[in-house]
Amino acid sequence: MRETPLANFRFCLIEYFVILNRCPFPERGVRLPSVGSIRKIGLMFAVVLACCSTALGQDDGTVGPERPSFSTNAHIVPAGRVQLEGGASQQRFGDIKGFDAGELLLRVGVSSRVELRAGLPSYVDTKAGGVQSTGADDAAIEGKVLVKSGDKGAVSVLASTTLPTGTRRIAEHTYQPGGTLISDVNISKKIVVTTNVGYFRISLAGDRHDLTFAVSTLNFALKRSINIYSEFYAQNLRHTYIHRYAATGGKWTIRNQTAIDLSCGFGIGNHAHGPDYYYSIGISRLF
Repeated sequence: MRETPLANFRFCLIEYFVILNRCPFPERGVRLPSVGSIRKIGLMFAVVLACCSTALGQDDGTVGPERPSFSTNAHIVPAGRVQLEGGASQQRFGDIKGFDAGELLLRVGVSSRVELRAGLPSYVDTKAGGVQSTGADDAAIEGKVLVKSGDKGAVSVLASTTLPTGTRRIAEHTYQPGGTLISDVNISKKIVVTTNVGYFRISLAGDRHDLTFAVSTLNFALKRSINIYSEFYAQNLRHTYIHRYAATGGKWTIRNQTAIDLSCGFGIGNHAHGPDYYYSIGISRLF
């Protein structure tokens, strides 16, 4: 996911609404931050999980998607190249169900250290409390700067905000700014540990809240074209629960410029009062 990020956090936030009595659905409906924004937002403590991943550096001729993990890697799309990533996700959080289609992220390499990005609206179908809501989530704009890179790893910063473009019954329809600190550590030629720590100033039913998160992803290169990963993600919406997810997945690179990905994950002690999981599929292309 991307983006990514992360569609099932929409359901965590619905649960927050219920707990805080901030969104008395079904009468009012549910407004939520976009999947792309939730995947990028961050937490003050770093969590490291022993998992495995491929080297995340991206050369001029090979696609390097951030899908399907929650984390964003430190490297950027090569200058003058364009990369498009997208997919679909199915989620369940207790009795809340949902489906996202699109999850489009357009990435443009501006220079050797700067990448501009646009998160295009996804189609969202959510059913909560017996009420079904459909529409588009908010778009997002982002910029990533590669601060430092070398043989041992890389460090980047990512700034982003949602835009008030989505369907009001689905999206919060307001600006939600945030930032993420990203690090890649090269353990070997086949293994890289990616860690993200970040913060977003989100809006829930018109009220502003502090949302922080951390994710640690370790992926392993089975061979040049097949990579797998596992990770741990935690997010904290102030004055409510900390939500945690474990996930795994992989991607298959076809002729260097196209990648197909699969992923799944489940919640850990998230008070879902029922099933708490997601799964997704996606495709990325370097132009």
